[in-house]
Amino acid sequence: MLHLKPIKMKRKNFISALLLALPSISFANKLGFDRKELIKPKADKKGFVVKANESRYGGQQTKAESAFLHCKISTSDTNEGLFIQTSTPKVFKEKGGPPPHIHSNEDEIIYIVSGEFIVYLDGKDIPLKTGDTAFIPRGTLHTVINPIENNPGTLMTIFQPAPKKVEDFFGYISKHGEIPAEIIPEGW
Repeated sequence: MLHLKPIKMKRKNFISALLLALPSISFANKLGFDRKELIKPKADKKGFVVKANESRYGGQQTKAESAFLHCKISTSDTNEGLFIQTSTPKVFKEKGGPPPHIHSNEDEIIYIVSGEFIVYLDGKDIPLKTGDTAFIPRGTLHTVINPIENNPGTLMTIFQPAPKKVEDFFGYISKHGEIPAEIIPEGW
């Protein structure tokens, strides 16, 4: 059973928060937003859980012990709105990373689940460690660098929006562990 601890809020802060929220609600109503419609679930979508050694490429959940990458949220799960994947230790056997590149149409978020990495961003190498996050807006030159051999670290990478070609690209890498030039998505 979930036990929630009550939040103690000073009366002054509560009233200030309430007064700030009221215009937002009124403004949203004037624009035609219906709160009930905003939280209505899509009939064809259901929640799911993806375990640590599983993957969801193409929206199909499978065991993926030998994969280089694990798809956690597929583009087909989100109508191409989002793609989330995690790396496995197989990815970071050698130092280095992909060449600096640009995603023309997708924002990228890199979260360091564990370990240490370097993100090249805005012309600088930025060391990142467990818990750090890098936001890379579309159109920004960047890369991720593995600074040590046999790095046991794990990255979570998020793309938004995420056309199917993004998932197909990483699905290929997940199976084969390499990046042939002919499968690199246009705009990358």
